[in-house]
Amino acid sequence: MYEKGSKVIAKIKNITPFGAFCELKNADGLIHISEFSDFFVRDIKEFVNFGDNVEVEVLDFDPVKKQVKLSYKNCRPELLKKNNSQIQETGAGFQPLCEKITSLTSK
Repeated sequence: MYEKGSKVIAKIKNITPFGAFCELKNADGLIHISEFSDFFVRDIKEFVNFGDNVEVEVLDFDPVKKQVKLSYKNCRPELLKKNNSQIQETGAGFQPLCEKITSLTSK
């Protein structure tokens, strides 16, 4: 019924400290707090309020329980960290640090 990666409209039915419960056609959904933004989320109400209809992406669907895991941030690129924001390896490893320590201790 709900395919992973598909976009759907969900109605916010309840907001808790760990996420927002949603109503979809024939299923219940949850947007976990980690799925609102890649950045720190202090309060989910900064993103959604009770009764809002929001576009979300399906992360997973349990057809037996009729429960859907949803992502708010995947529909909003501005809430995702850019790939280049991660620490990049230089390939030099610890060699520059070793050289610095050696030069300081040899004086």
